[in-house]
Amino acid sequence: DRFMDCIDMLFEQLLALLKSAVGVNNFCREEGFTLKDVDESNATTSSKAESMTASSSTSQSSGNKGATSGRTHTATSEAVASAAELSAKSVSEVLRLRKEAHSLVNLEEMKRLWDACLSFTLQVEKASGNKAYGLRSTLLAQAKAFVERKHESNMSALVAALDSERWSQCDVSSERQAALTRLCSGRAVLASKRHGTDDAKENGEQEKMSEAEVEGIRYKVVWSCLLLVEMVMTNLACASQFQALATNVVGKVAELLRLFNSRSTQLVLGAGAINSAARLKSINAKHLSLVTQCVGMVISILPHIRAALMAQLPSKQHTLLIDLDKIKKEYAEHNEKVLNKFVNIIGGIVEHGLAPRIVGIDFDSRANANPLPAHDITGPIPCCIFLDGVNTNIRKMHQVLNALLPNVHMQDVFSRIFAYVDQKIPALLISAATAESSSTPSNKKAGFTLPTTDEGKRRMILEVESMTINLNNLAGVRPWQFTAMNVLERKLDYVLRPTIVAPDAPTAETEESGENGENDSSADVSEGKPTTATENTIDQMEEQPQASADSKGNESEVSMETPAKESSPDDDGKKSTNEPIHEINGTDNGVPPKDNGVEPEASEGQNGTHHEKSTAEES
Repeated sequence: DRFMDCIDMLFEQLLALLKSAVGVNNFCREEGFTLKDVDESNATTSSKAESMTASSSTSQSSGNKGATSGRTHTATSEAVASAAELSAKSVSEVLRLRKEAHSLVNLEEMKRLWDACLSFTLQVEKASGNKAYGLRSTLLAQAKAFVERKHESNMSALVAALDSERWSQCDVSSERQAALTRLCSGRAVLASKRHGTDDAKENGEQEKMSEAEVEGIRYKVVWSCLLLVEMVMTNLACASQFQALATNVVGKVAELLRLFNSRSTQLVLGAGAINSAARLKSINAKHLSLVTQCVGMVISILPHIRAALMAQLPSKQHTLLIDLDKIKKEYAEHNEKVLNKFVNIIGGIVEHGLAPRIVGIDFDSRANANPLPAHDITGPIPCCIFLDGVNTNIRKMHQVLNALLPNVHMQDVFSRIFAYVDQKIPALLISAATAESSSTPSNKKAGFTLPTTDEGKRRMILEVESMTINLNNLAGVRPWQFTAMNVLERKLDYVLRPTIVAPDAPTAETEESGENGENDSSADVSEGKPTTATENTIDQMEEQPQASADSKGNESEVSMETPAKESSPDDDGKKSTNEPIHEINGTDNGVPPKDNGVEPEASEGQNGTHHEKSTAEES
């Protein structure tokens, strides 16, 4: 502050002297006085008169244009230019000596210094008519050094905050919430810190919030995530204040975002927080849920960060923002890994903690000890120790996550868990039984076997079904269509609830055709015509090998019996019980002749005359 007071006083004195010099120069130009240096004292009187005449005529004819052109050829204008150049060099030298100190100031102090120096530079350029390139380059170098030093400080502070992060929820102050609101509304750099403080005083009752709100969605966040947002907002303010450095700021923001993503992945998913400064005893579901909340909030504000940087960049440099799109994909991949980690936690419990308990389960004994009613089962069914453990652990995780995750994440996480359980439960049961059956008799111990009785099979499927019903009844989850029961039904060759197909209601045509069919069938039975089942039996028997013709003949003789079959004594003596089936089928397409008082068709030993007679009588 003392330096800024001094620099303001210096600028005030220098500008006062320059304004006086400019006033003298303007007076001489308007009055037509021309002052020359000593080196020009030997010039002729005629040239002096010509220059005075030319300068006066030029000022009267062309006004300001002539004044500007004459200013470069007079001693007064050259004196003003030299004074302006000397002032700019002096200020540049002062700033250069304070370069290290200026890189350590905060953003507000740097903005004050930048605005004061830039205003002085513009007035000096206006007075001299020339650009103060030296002062501008020095001022830009000061701002660049400040941004670089600030970025290094931010990187080290963010690493320290992440390493000491215990991944517990923290409150959100009204100032930080106001900054998030401004960012999401496109006013990231329009409000100052003073305004945020005034808003906090006005809303004293809401100084702290338990959650951060972004576009109507609330996130439970940790301290390091809020620190990241503050650093990003600072960089956006730098890009707005020092627009010549906007391209550098894009890279700084990308580095901060990547650092938070990679470091949080190492600390939580990689369990690095156990050995870091935080010294966590373990990584549990609560830590994972807070990580996914923080990652989700950063993903939600990334488009607004991109838009704020785009407003400060020239159109030709908008391609630099592609790096932010890549960072968004990296955050999405991180979030996906965290969500899958919940499934891995349940998987580790099921496969390593609960699967060994399957060995002592006997569903046949459970069905005999606690029989279930055949129908109308009301209330929950007591499950075995394996299925009950799966249900209990999933409920515990639901209790933890329900207080931390929003509904969208809850449904996503438990849909993944249910899909895993639906596939893994029958697989573990079947693999346990397979391992038991494949063990040698010498090493065989009491283990798990699939139930063999219908009661045991029913008990096993009902217990799995009861577990899935309890899981679907959890609050805030999307009901899952479990298929584990169908897998077990196919494996056990048992149908829990057979599907009964109701007959269609008879129509008028069906009734009429039914009556005709009854008449036809009664006529066929009275005539000795076999039914369709008999025809199918004959067709199946035709496909059997010829080597067992004798046995087939006996079967065909039984299956082809008709209720009212009458034959003459002569035919009974001629027909053999071992007659090949293909001869019968070859004559009448597998359908025996009607028994209407006419003798059946003769075998190979009969003549053609008798055959023609039978055919004629039949027709």
